Amino acid sequence: MKRPWMPLYVGDYLGDTGHLTTAQHGAYLLLMMHYWRKGELPDDDRQLSKITKLPLKTWCDYRPVLQDFFHSGWKHKRIDAELERMMRVSEKRAIAGQKGGLGSALSRMKLENASRGRTLPRAIASRSLSEASPGVDHSHPHSYQTLSLSDCLSGGREQDNATAAAPKESKAAIPVSAELAALIARKTG
Repeated sequence: MKRPWMPLYVGDYLGDTGHLTTAQHGAYLLLMMHYWRKGELPDDDRQLSKITKLPLKTWCDYRPVLQDFFHSGWKHKRIDAELERMMRVSEKRAIAGQKGGLGSALSRMKLENASRGRTLPRAIASRSLSEASPGVDHSHPHSYQTLSLSDCLSGGREQDNATAAAPKESKAAIPVSAELAALIARKTG
């Protein structure tokens, strides 16, 4: 995770570091910034001298004074607390973003379905495509077939021979999407 900025409580910092020289202030700030970005400091004098941009001998002279700001293995209480707080806020924002994204997606689906005159969510419709009758063109989600009311009531199933031989009643045909036909077939079958 990128951490492009870090909080610095100036009053607390100045209250705790009044005894430091200018060079020690610089070294301490560089240690804090490295800790903020990496989440840790190495326990190696050569690496710490490079982080503070001090010659190794000077670093070794400053080490006891600067180590007092850290505890057990170069851990920094305040920065650890701030990092934890930042992670909690980041997780909350990520969850809120996911919820917002889901809400937006549902709203878009509702608008799309309303504009097409549908009431079924796409997730249900696409799931039922695999269960649809074989004679329906499923290559395009907007393909329609015409079913009569009796087709809908029978779930689109073939009528038995006796009914098929009888002349069909003249009933108005209703254009129905393939998804809806598949859903009706599944529900009534």
